[in-house]
Amino acid sequence: MSDRLRVAMIGCGGLPSGVLLPALRLVEECRLVATCDLRPEAAERAARRFEAERWYTDYLEMFQKERLDGVLIATPPAVHVQAGIAALEHGLHLFVEKPPAMTAEDARRFRDVARRSGKKVLMGTVRRHAPAHRIAREWMETEAFGTPLVYESHYVCPGPGMRLDWGMDPRSDRDMFRFFLMDHIIHSLDLARFFMGEIVAVRAVRSRAAERQYAGVIQYRFESGAVGSETIAMRSPTFETRVHIVGDGPSWIAVHNWSKIALSVPDLPIGQGGYNDGRAIHWDGGITYQNGAIRPGYREELTAWARAILEDTECRANLEDGYREMLLIEAIMKSVETGEEVAVPVEE
Repeated sequence: MSDRLRVAMIGCGGLPSGVLLPALRLVEECRLVATCDLRPEAAERAARRFEAERWYTDYLEMFQKERLDGVLIATPPAVHVQAGIAALEHGLHLFVEKPPAMTAEDARRFRDVARRSGKKVLMGTVRRHAPAHRIAREWMETEAFGTPLVYESHYVCPGPGMRLDWGMDPRSDRDMFRFFLMDHIIHSLDLARFFMGEIVAVRAVRSRAAERQYAGVIQYRFESGAVGSETIAMRSPTFETRVHIVGDGPSWIAVHNWSKIALSVPDLPIGQGGYNDGRAIHWDGGITYQNGAIRPGYREELTAWARAILEDTECRANLEDGYREMLLIEAIMKSVETGEEVAVPVEE
């Protein structure tokens, strides 16, 4: 297409080179023109592999020399804020990986700059963009599903495996648990809000069965009056995710591992009901697809960002969502430490 967006990548490590840049190649609205990394060999390698025209080790130099429409940032979170604000002040649209910052206060500052800029900013909480979750959300809006009553989810993954470039202490139990929330569970918080609306209070408790477990349960209270819970653990040999939502249709919908849907609503013309032959529709969208761009959602989130720029529509998740989710992470940490429910007021 003649009006392809000219974009650059800041950060050329494992996630950008393994997932984001392969997905970007499949987004017809975008053209990668430059890469940037503090390590010249990483920037040059990514430029060659993904056919960018030039590579840099200084993003400010890149902003000055390149004619860009937007920039993607996948670096340590402190750099998200620094480079992201610089990009916005340079007049660029922005895709930034989660978490938006290391603290809620910095996330708020980042959000405020984005608000003033008027640029399109999308935060990379990829799970809300996976087709299975999108389909589930559309089903929830039908009359047959009814009003969402309760939300249940679990997320377990390999680990621990702290990113040492985040400036956190892997010997600190508190830092390790906070890292787990910021690097992994922010996706779950975003997905819960995507399905159920705003979370206004949390109560969290950690498992203390053994050392370095990093496991627990988070209870949610939603602004709608519904409730929910999330089981989390960083000691699984594989990634395993599930979401189950009950509506008053009566109905329920479940998504397993980003790609498989099960749905039950009244009057399905299958099965006989009961324990052994439940009336449910099942759909499997597959987990590896799209010419090697693994995990559903990455191509879709980058396409959503590009189309928001070209069509002047809203980006979600954005830095409003990122700030809210950092507030929730801080509330979860406080709840773990106090044993109490912690309210998170909704901004007007």
